[in-house]
Amino acid sequence: MAEWASREERLAVARAEYEHIMQAASPDPSGAYIESGVIGYVFGEMWRRGVLTPRDRRWITLACVGAAGAITPIETHTYAALKSGDITYPEFDEFVLHFGTQAGWPKASVMQMYGMMAAFKIAQEAGEEPKPHDYEPWAEPADDGVRRRRGVAAYEEIHGAPPPSASTAFGGRARLDYLYGEVWSRQKYLTRRDRRIISICGAAWSTIDEQVSEHLRAALALGEMTRDELEELVVHFAVYLGWNLARRLDDLLVRVAENPDL
Repeated sequence: MAEWASREERLAVARAEYEHIMQAASPDPSGAYIESGVIGYVFGEMWRRGVLTPRDRRWITLACVGAAGAITPIETHTYAALKSGDITYPEFDEFVLHFGTQAGWPKASVMQMYGMMAAFKIAQEAGEEPKPHDYEPWAEPADDGVRRRRGVAAYEEIHGAPPPSASTAFGGRARLDYLYGEVWSRQKYLTRRDRRIISICGAAWSTIDEQVSEHLRAALALGEMTRDELEELVVHFAVYLGWNLARRLDDLLVRVAENPDL
């Protein structure tokens, strides 16, 4: 039996979901893309599927629209994530830092700008003055040996395996020392699960199969996400970065889930 009694009821439910997620009025169904695509599938089906939390879905969406550099979706989804209360501004700010390591500082700067604009708009709507937000400060300085040991320990904890040999400046200074030893080690505003979701989306957008597989394998092995949750991540990812990239991500998930020791 269909979930809806009629097409009109189906459309009404989809439009209500749009307004709940986007914190704005639903557009009128004025064409195929809006009615069957945006309202119908994206909000009428995908956002309503459950499995993942609203917070999970916000991170996937923000990581994907940020990677795509799609200005209108960046603006509207950043506002909606903050306005809904699913994500606080300090959490969004921490997301931007992690996102910068995945997609680069130029794309992260765009996300930060629209986050600040959204926070200002939300404060205005509430009749309040924007306030400085809290954030976790930069790590205390440490000598090179301590910093490297911290990065290696963080990598092993995050991936459940030792890191590859750091034979280049990038592999050591940038990847182990900073990405793992400092960014992944920050715990005040993002959970390990949050960072995993953001990293999977970033690696899948970049089509770096090895990196995607490492994160999928770790998410399963360390109990951060179930296979059902990762499959749902792929469905959501498909909406914002396309079925072609999602098919590759789906193939990698199946391979990792069915052959965890490879």
